[in-house]
Amino acid sequence: MSNPLRWFLTGPDTARIKDPAIVKATYRKRRIRGVTAMTIGYAMYYVMRLPLGVAKAPLLDEGLSATQLGTIGAAMTIAIAFGKFFNGFIGDHANIRKIIPVGLLGAAVVNTVLGLSPVVYVVFLVMWVLNGCFQSMGSAPATVSLSQWFPKSQLATWYGFFGIAHYLGEGLTFVGTSFLVAALGWRSAFLIPGLICIALAFVIFHFMNDRPQTYGLPSANEYAGEVEEVQEEKSHTTREAQIEAIKNPFVWCAALSAVFLGIIRYSVDSWGVIFLQEHAGYTIVTAGSTLGIISVTGGIGSVLSGIISDKVFRSRHAVTAIAGGILMLAGLMGFVTLFDNRALCMASAGVYGFALGIELSFLGGMLAVSLVSQKATGAAMGMVGLLAYFGATLQEIVNGRLMDLSKVVSNGVTTYDFSTIIQFWVVSTALMVAFVVPVLIAQIRKEHNEHNAVAEDAIHD
Repeated sequence: MSNPLRWFLTGPDTARIKDPAIVKATYRKRRIRGVTAMTIGYAMYYVMRLPLGVAKAPLLDEGLSATQLGTIGAAMTIAIAFGKFFNGFIGDHANIRKIIPVGLLGAAVVNTVLGLSPVVYVVFLVMWVLNGCFQSMGSAPATVSLSQWFPKSQLATWYGFFGIAHYLGEGLTFVGTSFLVAALGWRSAFLIPGLICIALAFVIFHFMNDRPQTYGLPSANEYAGEVEEVQEEKSHTTREAQIEAIKNPFVWCAALSAVFLGIIRYSVDSWGVIFLQEHAGYTIVTAGSTLGIISVTGGIGSVLSGIISDKVFRSRHAVTAIAGGILMLAGLMGFVTLFDNRALCMASAGVYGFALGIELSFLGGMLAVSLVSQKATGAAMGMVGLLAYFGATLQEIVNGRLMDLSKVVSNGVTTYDFSTIIQFWVVSTALMVAFVVPVLIAQIRKEHNEHNAVAEDAIHD
C-alpha cells in the first residue's frame, strides 16, 4: 500500500511553456489567486485560534480557573511550536495547495466540536491541542508558497501584504466574535465561525497553487531575471540549504527575538480583553473593540513594512525590526497605563498594532528568511515558529499563574492586580529588540567587507 502522506508532496515539473505571453498571463493569474486565497485562508486560521481569548471571562464563570485557561492555551501553542517546525521543513518539499486548506478544515472541525461540548477541562485541553496541530499547517507553508511565486527582491513586499491575514483574523475575532459572545453566548464564538470555515476550506483549496514548475512555468527568481538567486538555487539541494540554515547563528538570533515577540504578542491577544475588563472596567464589547484597533493598524503596518524597510532603511531589515520594536514598546506602555482615558488607550493600541505589524513581518519570518536560500524558506520559518511559540506557550503559563496569584476576594467580589503582569509584558518587549542587535552588527560587517572587496577590485583594475 502506498503512503497516504505522499498526497501532500509537490507534483512533478511539467513541460516548460514556451510562449512568453502565456507565461506572463499564467504567472499573473496564479499569483493573484494564490495570494488572495492564502491571505483569506490564514485570516480564518486566526478566527479558529483566538475565540478562547474572547471567551475567557464567561469560561471563568463556567468554572474553569485562570491557570487552567492558561494551561489550555499553552498546550495549543506547544502543539503549534513543534508543528510549525516540522511543517516548515516539510513545506519545502510539499504541495502547499493541499496543506493549508487541510489545516483550516481540521481547526474548523475542532472549534465546531467545542461549541457543542460541555465545559470540561480535559475536553478543552485535548481539543485545543488538536487545534494547535492544525494551526501549525498555515504560516510556514504559506511563506514557502510566497517564496516559490515571488523572487527574493519582492518577497518582503508580498510577505507584508500577506501579513494582513493576521490582523484580518484578529479583527474578525476581537470585534465580530465579541459581539457574538455578547448576543448569543460564548458557545457561538466557537460554533458559528467553525461552521463557516468548514465550507471555506474547500474554496481555498480550489484557488491555491503548487510550485510554478508544476504548471510549466520557470521559478520566480528565473522569471524575474535574478541570476544570482537562480545560481544559488541550482548549487544546493533542498536538504543542503536546510542544513545551512540550521547552522547559521544569526538565524537563531532572529528566532530568539521571535521568542519574546511571541510572548508579548500572545499576551495581548490572549489576556488583553480580560485585562481591560478586570483592570480598566471595560465591557467585553469595548475591550474587544479596543483590541480590534490593533488589528486594523497592524494590517496597515504589515502592508507598509516591506516598503518602509526597502525605501526608508534601504533593505536593512534588522534596522527596521529594531525601530519597529521601540515603537511597539512605546505603544504598549500607553496601552497598559492610559486606560482611564479610553481615547488615549485606543490611540496607544493603534501605535502598538502598527509596530506589531512591522515586527510580525520581519521577526515573524522575513528577517530569518532573508538570511537563507529560497530552498530553505520553510526551514527558516520552522525554526522561527518553533521558538516564537515557545514564547507564546510561556506567556500562557506565566500570565495565567500571575493572574491567579494576584487574585483577591473581598465580600464575595474577585479582583486582580495586573502590575506584575504589565512588568512581564514590558521586559519581554525590550528583550525582543535586544536580540536583533547581533543580526544588525553582522549585516553592517558584511556590508563593510563587501565595500572593501569592491574597493580592492577597483585598485587592482
